[in-house]
Amino acid sequence: MKTRPTEEDDLVVEVRELRRKLKELKKTEIKQKRMDAALKESERRLQSIFGGSPIPAFVIGRDHRILFWNKALEELSRIKAEEVIGTTQQWRAFYATKRPCMADLLVDSAIDHISKWYTGKYIQSQLLDEAYEATDFFPELGPGGKWLRFTAAIIRNAQGELVGAVETLEDITKRKTAEAELLAAHEELERRVEKRTAELARANEALLTELMERHETQKALKQTTDHLSLLLESLPIISYTRRVSGDYGITFVSNGIEEITGYSPSCFVEDERFWIEHIHPDDQARVTADLDAERSAGMHRISYRFRVMDDSYRWFSDYRRVVQMPGLATSYIVGAWQDVTEDKRIRQEGELRLQQMIQAHKLTALGEVVAGVAHEINNPVSFIAYNVPVLEEIWNAVDDILSRENIRHPDWAKRGLSYDDVRRNMHEIIEAFKIGANRISRVVTSLKEFSRSDEASQKKPVNLQEVIQGALTIVGAQVRRTVSSIVLDMDVQLPMVFGHFQKLEQVMANLLINAHQAIPSGRKGTIRIAARHLESLRAVLVDVEDDGKGIERDVMEHIFDPFFTTRRDRDGTGLGLSISYGLVKEHAGLIGVLSRPGRGSRFSVYLPIDGETAIELVPATLCVDSNVKYLKEIKANFVDAVIWRSEPEDRIEDILNFLSGHPEVDMVVSEIRLRSFDGWRLLERIRAAHPLIPVILYSADKKALKKPAGVTATPDFILHRPFPIDQLQNIIHELGRQQL
Repeated sequence: MKTRPTEEDDLVVEVRELRRKLKELKKTEIKQKRMDAALKESERRLQSIFGGSPIPAFVIGRDHRILFWNKALEELSRIKAEEVIGTTQQWRAFYATKRPCMADLLVDSAIDHISKWYTGKYIQSQLLDEAYEATDFFPELGPGGKWLRFTAAIIRNAQGELVGAVETLEDITKRKTAEAELLAAHEELERRVEKRTAELARANEALLTELMERHETQKALKQTTDHLSLLLESLPIISYTRRVSGDYGITFVSNGIEEITGYSPSCFVEDERFWIEHIHPDDQARVTADLDAERSAGMHRISYRFRVMDDSYRWFSDYRRVVQMPGLATSYIVGAWQDVTEDKRIRQEGELRLQQMIQAHKLTALGEVVAGVAHEINNPVSFIAYNVPVLEEIWNAVDDILSRENIRHPDWAKRGLSYDDVRRNMHEIIEAFKIGANRISRVVTSLKEFSRSDEASQKKPVNLQEVIQGALTIVGAQVRRTVSSIVLDMDVQLPMVFGHFQKLEQVMANLLINAHQAIPSGRKGTIRIAARHLESLRAVLVDVEDDGKGIERDVMEHIFDPFFTTRRDRDGTGLGLSISYGLVKEHAGLIGVLSRPGRGSRFSVYLPIDGETAIELVPATLCVDSNVKYLKEIKANFVDAVIWRSEPEDRIEDILNFLSGHPEVDMVVSEIRLRSFDGWRLLERIRAAHPLIPVILYSADKKALKKPAGVTATPDFILHRPFPIDQLQNIIHELGRQQL
């Protein structure tokens, strides 16, 4: 009774297990059907793509049996796919007898055997790995055969196993035929050329003798021409020809012009205005008038300045004459340019040295005269200086007596005097005697020191305050004739500089006289002398600034040239500033000038403290704005721009201090709308502290461009942003820069 239920339970379990396995088999069968369908779909797509390709191709399996044979290959080989698929007859498309194709060799990995069957016809593919390319002629393909380029490549499955190979073919018969035809045409052309050459050789044989004679003549002429050309190029002159009338256009310039000016001869020949436009503006009218006037026979000569490639000027001496060219009806001007810049410089240096020698002899003579005058004056001055204290002592004793006994004596009234007036006057007279005697002694001492030569002495520590005071003692009386006030602004802790006291004193005296002469007669001006320590340069800066008539731009270029003066009619020699320039250079220093016509001039002398370290500065433009992008744009277009990014904590004093510490800044360009103050307030403060520095204001806000009430200063230019950068460049050029 108990056994049967157990057997039934086991049967139920087995049925359930069979049902589960049957269910799994159905799932596996469905999955397999799906995979077979996907595989067939993939195979169908591959056959569609491969079969529809316009490139003839076939695929073989690892057993060399053909798997695919597309329609393009059917058309090329005239063999239907159903005839060969599943067979190993792929060779039938190409060869009359059975032999391996390249795909067969790759399937067998018989790479070494490729050269046996395709000697000199194959290469390894540069585009595909495990692929080879070959070109060959197949006479069995169609009437007359075909040229094919074919590529065979190995096919591997996802596991990297070799499963077959594919071979594609390209019919290049037409190209090969074209190449053959082109080669035949080329050979025919060569044949015709050879024939024509032979005909020309026979035709020219009669002219050979004449050509040889001409060659010899031309050779001799070339030698002569080369000799003349070498001679012209070797001479230290530039030969040229130009038309004798009209625009006087240059028709020829020798090659040496490029070495001197940097410009090629074509610049002069192709542009008829090039030569005259590069002559200095002050010389153009004179040169043009000279060309118009000098058409007579003989040699004519004129000198002028010519601007070369680096924008400097060279002195040209121009020799020319009018000649009649052989065989031509017209005349030409034939001339030569000679660069005489060095000669001019040597001559000027010689004249300067001569004047310096004369000046030295004058100073020597002045020293002797001063020594004699000092000797003659010292006795009476000593007498006065000795007796004034005695007189003061006597008067003090008499004053004590008078104050006690005779203060109300009736004789005071009879003489029209009072005791208080006499007492006050006597004290003032005695004090005046003291001051006068001391002043005479100081003036004589200063004159003796000024005239004494110390060129042979070594540099010594020099107190520039004493130098400036000494210069004022010497020329002060002359300067005060046109100056109402001389303002001194000197650092308290001004360091000593190594140098020659008398030479620096002469520089200061020359600058003071120059400032005094810049103030028009009849108007009392102001001269400001400032001296400060520039820690960044390890130098001392001395500024001599006047509010005179200023210096015009064309004069600024020659301000330090020897013998250049605008006061020739008033006994000006043109040596003061040139000598000062040389003396400052002797101290390894730098001298500069910033001038505004109608406002005044400022001469700046930079002296290194050690007297040896050379100072190098270039003019700079301070650009103030809160817009970083715009500041970068300005910096990109102006190499000398100094950028100041406006911040809320900025003060105007910060910018003023920056200008004082960086005297090379000679231009301020500022946005009006700044973060902590506006450009109008900045303008007024700069005008008060640095009246000669030009200020350009700009803004994108049109309202900000209007001058506020209460502002008296006027900027040099006002610009509405955005404005072209070249407009700002032209404005700066028009205002002029500091000359350093």
